[in-house]
Amino acid sequence: MKNILFYGGSSLLSNILSQYWKEKFNLYLGLNRKWIEIPGTKSIQLNHNKIKDLETIIRDNNIDLIINLSGYTNVENCESNNDLAYYLNGYLPGEISKVSSKLNKKLIHISTDHIFNGNDKFYSEDSNPDPLNIYAKSKLFGEQEVLKHNQEAIILRTNFFGNGPSYRPSFSDQIISYLNINKQIELFDDVYYSPVHAHELANCILNLLQINAKGIFNISASERISKYEFGLMIAKYVNKSEDLIKPIKISSKKELVIRPKDMSLSNKKYETLTKIKIDSLNNQLKHL
Repeated sequence: MKNILFYGGSSLLSNILSQYWKEKFNLYLGLNRKWIEIPGTKSIQLNHNKIKDLETIIRDNNIDLIINLSGYTNVENCESNNDLAYYLNGYLPGEISKVSSKLNKKLIHISTDHIFNGNDKFYSEDSNPDPLNIYAKSKLFGEQEVLKHNQEAIILRTNFFGNGPSYRPSFSDQIISYLNINKQIELFDDVYYSPVHAHELANCILNLLQINAKGIFNISASERISKYEFGLMIAKYVNKSEDLIKPIKISSKKELVIRPKDMSLSNKKYETLTKIKIDSLNNQLKHL
């Protein structure tokens, strides 16, 4: 594998992965509306409404692997833009999957930990999805479309953090920015998840490719923590007062679209298949 195309090249994860991989691979950023340039990568115009152009780009650049990082991720906006959410999170991944299958190219599709109702914990790949909002429903539809058209594809359910670009800060970036100016930030102490650093996610992707994996995989930390606890961990690592992190309940934010209170994932399938342990959250935070 030499040539990798990031479909959704201006995304947060594309920016982070580019920094880790640009010395190892030839990286191509497939860009739609926002044009960016990252040293060591090549930017290519990709129009979501002209999916047939993707086939030409793959052929012309001898792409070995397509990683779909595009999507409509604002939960509130998805609720009020139903059609756009289903197009970007559902229909488009299916079209990309069709092209990858036709050209016999490996496809990795990035999904979410958001597709469950939150009444359980440490969801496995076999747990029954029960999405609560349009964002989650459209992402689940995207998973189904990808596998319908390319059964060799890899779907990664994950929730990642890392150092993003100025125009697309990550959740951890937002916490750090508040802490750096000694400003208090409110974080939910009743919403749980199992986040993974993008560096660890990058390694997991390579490990799955090494064994020619296919299907759905959870890429997550082994720890289940609240958003508040995650903030406390970050405060510790940047040597800021934990008093700046204020716990609140998600019910206090009446304006938010309904969300699952527990999105923690089990990574046992990944660890069993690859025989590689995902690093502890404490160690992952050192990458920040």
